[in-house]
Amino acid sequence: MYKNFSKVYDLMMEYSNYEEWEDIVEDKIRVYGNDPETILDLGCGTGEVLMRLAPRYKMTGVDLSEEMVKIAKSKIDTVRFSVQDMRNFKLEEKNDITISLFDTINHLVSIEGLRETFQSVWNNLNKGGLYIFDIVARELMEEMFQGGNFIDGREEIFIIWEHEYDDELELDYVDTTFFHKEESGLYKKITEKYIKKIFTVEEVIRTAKEVGFKVLEVSENKNLAGERIFFTLGK
Repeated sequence: MYKNFSKVYDLMMEYSNYEEWEDIVEDKIRVYGNDPETILDLGCGTGEVLMRLAPRYKMTGVDLSEEMVKIAKSKIDTVRFSVQDMRNFKLEEKNDITISLFDTINHLVSIEGLRETFQSVWNNLNKGGLYIFDIVARELMEEMFQGGNFIDGREEIFIIWEHEYDDELELDYVDTTFFHKEESGLYKKITEKYIKKIFTVEEVIRTAKEVGFKVLEVSENKNLAGERIFFTLGK
């Protein structure tokens, strides 16, 4: 996943306010944490949030995309990285906090996958630890893909998102085409396909409790990057 996307991910996300995401994590830790020392960024991508937390915590980054991890490694050399599937990852040491941001959880395509991920997080989390993550709401997908398409045109990159929802499987399929401006002035075409599942709040809460987590907080955020729901789970 994201083999091609990794090449343009940071450029696509250049307007993201990573400091706001960092602040959300810190706010949750301030309210529910117990002086944590270690944080696992599960689905760390190219490491932007991880880098901002690294001065204060011992960080670990895990992502399924080897290409994303390579980019993250090039940005920071004081963090341990691992290429693993979030549904069955295993670390040498447990962490005090695990985070999964930017709707990482929505890349799981079934309740079983969600349960497996929660179980893996539980297994790699210290007692009293927290799992902080967000999911996108159905409203965001409907708003973003009105008419089935979303176009983002900029000076160095032009992006076409084509969306289709499968009612029977309850899955969102997205075909993405990037036209990236090279140094020569010509545009290079990059394509990527991915699948998302929009879980309901009830599905997430039920699955978390089945694994053993306490649901400490569920909150909405409509200002960060579209309509998102943040969860804070406790072990």
